[in-house]
Amino acid sequence: MTTTVWPLPTYAEIETSRKCNRTCGWCPDGEHLVRREQELMDWGVFQDITEQLGEAGYAGWFAFHNYNEPLLNKRLGKDVRQVREVLPLARPAIYTNGDALNRELLAELVEAGVCYLRITRYPRRAETAPTYESIDAYLVRAGLADLEFTKGPVRQGLGASADHEGVRIEVISPNILGSYNTRGGSITTLPVLARTRSEPCWMTATSLVVDYRGQVKMCCCVYPEATEHEGYVLGNVREHRLLDLWNSEAMNAYRTAHAQADWSLSPACASCTQQLPETRRQA
Repeated sequence: MTTTVWPLPTYAEIETSRKCNRTCGWCPDGEHLVRREQELMDWGVFQDITEQLGEAGYAGWFAFHNYNEPLLNKRLGKDVRQVREVLPLARPAIYTNGDALNRELLAELVEAGVCYLRITRYPRRAETAPTYESIDAYLVRAGLADLEFTKGPVRQGLGASADHEGVRIEVISPNILGSYNTRGGSITTLPVLARTRSEPCWMTATSLVVDYRGQVKMCCCVYPEATEHEGYVLGNVREHRLLDLWNSEAMNAYRTAHAQADWSLSPACASCTQQLPETRRQA
């Protein structure tokens, strides 16, 4: 299966659990039922993923989410410790809605070895403007108000950040309508301006994404339950080596096309307005 050997990604999104407790209108979870129940990634599969990346010397970010809420995973501390042990150069990161976070859980994550914690405080309605007041209210509710947070605008809206026992914590009040997208058409309820992407995307060159079933996806926006996205799964790590899928002919074809803003192999990408750094420039 392997063709050319591509440089390792700078960001690995390994979804070690299935469930999300929210059904937001700006996420495909809000239109599908698959995320209502919990299921953890098979531990043997997770071990294989970490060991293969460890053997390759992976030194980028290692996040435990995709379309799930990672803090609902009761095994999360063990997952983080596995990464710390097998991938000593990697940087474990948690992206969460923060609903389940409290000071006790934060202490567990710190002890396990998390480097970065991003808490996005989603509003009930997409048109709700970001506010520092919503961030302050959350910090009190989660027991984090005593930490020294610095506030300011961020790419997604407004944010507050603090350093706590070696962990960078960011809390974001997002501007949904101003910074979110339909994830390649998998969301049908989010009002956005119709457009065709004309700039290249480097996501396929910089980011590796594996869902809780072990499926390696073209990028983080792929939602296989959406009919338009069914063809963007490269294969399953239960059947193929992870880095063979990363270096597969299909993945390299996506990279070549996306570097030229050519969406003929992935029509869903034509409508993607994702503004992550990985889409804007090659690392």
